[in-house]
Amino acid sequence: MSVFWQTVLAIFAAVGLYCTLHAGYELLFYHSLRHKGNAELTLYGDGCDASAEQLIATALHMRRRYLPGLAITFVEIGNGQGQNVAKRLAVRQDIMYLE
Repeated sequence: MSVFWQTVLAIFAAVGLYCTLHAGYELLFYHSLRHKGNAELTLYGDGCDASAEQLIATALHMRRRYLPGLAITFVEIGNGQGQNVAKRLAVRQDIMYLE
């Protein structure tokens, strides 16, 4: 076998070994950190703004998918004119709402 083909096979072997080790790492550490880790996320925004609903929905998705122990706090910095979407979502989704 030529040196070129030996090099190609060695590269494939190295990539395969890396993929195997990386998958093992994710199985061991990702799941252990997911179940034991705690985090806190503080969101600042106008609760009456339409983007507040999207911001809270994204934070809830991250909590559901990656960190079940994530504590979310929404801090109201707007003037409070109109329908407050953030306050309504905070009550339903276990989010601390601060005015």
